[in-house]
Amino acid sequence: MQSYTFSIFGVVKESFNRTNGVKWTFISALLLYLLIEFVIAFALLLILPGVEHYLDLILTILTLPIAVGIIILGISRARNRELSFKQIFDYFGQYPYLLLGYILVTLFTILGFIALVIPGIYLAVSYAYALPLIADKNMSVWNAMELSRKTITQQWFRFFGLGVVSFIIIILSAIPFGIGLIWSVPTVYIAYGLLYHRLFDEEEESI
Repeated sequence: MQSYTFSIFGVVKESFNRTNGVKWTFISALLLYLLIEFVIAFALLLILPGVEHYLDLILTILTLPIAVGIIILGISRARNRELSFKQIFDYFGQYPYLLLGYILVTLFTILGFIALVIPGIYLAVSYAYALPLIADKNMSVWNAMELSRKTITQQWFRFFGLGVVSFIIIILSAIPFGIGLIWSVPTVYIAYGLLYHRLFDEEEESI
């Protein structure tokens, strides 16, 4: 497990610079993801009356590998690899493990919020890389969760700050008719990809 200190705005600046040439790959992937969710939602609403009460959860579960695939686009950019929006479909083979990871992360986080709120916030941030580690490194669910938690804990407040800054950037960029999202969304994904690369790839390369 590699110790790493980073500047929040330094990472955001570097990530913004790395959006050159890949913005539309991210936007295409996200639009395709939203289209798939729309088609599934439309079909479910036609077939299953009353499903609207659980629709968000069902969509999240069914499209989980695609959501993780978009996260890994940011990691691939950090690795200076060629990107294609088709890569978001590469992780359906690991669906059972991703689903189990999602269930455990969600369960532990909810229990943390029920307990004292603060543990829930801690876990919500600390498990940020659990699912990408499962998909990208073929790690077991529990090992991925623990590696993500222990690694992020070393710089937890910086990761929390990055989450807050990312949220503000997305909200502000959406104000002018959403045009700014073309830059802000890839920037945020790449920011988390850069940190993933430096935390989990460079350690392997140094062995």
